[in-house]
Amino acid sequence: MAPKSKNAPSDKNAPSRNKLERMLHASESHVEELAAEIVTLRRQVRDLQDESASWRKKAEKHRSRVQKVRATAEIAIAEATQAAKKRARKRAKAKIRQVIADHPRAEPLALRDAPPLPQPTWPVARLREAAREQGVTGYSRMRKDQLLDVLV
Repeated sequence: MAPKSKNAPSDKNAPSRNKLERMLHASESHVEELAAEIVTLRRQVRDLQDESASWRKKAEKHRSRVQKVRATAEIAIAEATQAAKKRARKRAKAKIRQVIADHPRAEPLALRDAPPLPQPTWPVARLREAAREQGVTGYSRMRKDQLLDVLV
């Protein structure tokens, strides 16, 4: 048998060395293109992650502002409701006192819920408490005799 040369194919169905080298070169160039594309994609992913982080920070700021406004509104509503109830109670007590003052015959029924009449023997603290309940303005600066005159 004759020795085989470098260029001679060992199998008749196998591709030639030249064709294999071209295929290898094409594969290597394709691998390089894919590697470059991977680098580009990784850079884009990093940029998108940075951008999403900045958007998250902005969203948190807006969310916290909305939460603060909502909490402030809820507090304001609760305070307004309490103030309205307090004013209504004061008006109701004032109406009861007015009915008592205007209609002496209605006194026995109305006096059932009315506060006790102040006595000169009461201490100033108790007189001031009664004045506060009746809604007297400036009661904290009044003397005992003034408080007795003002209270119903």
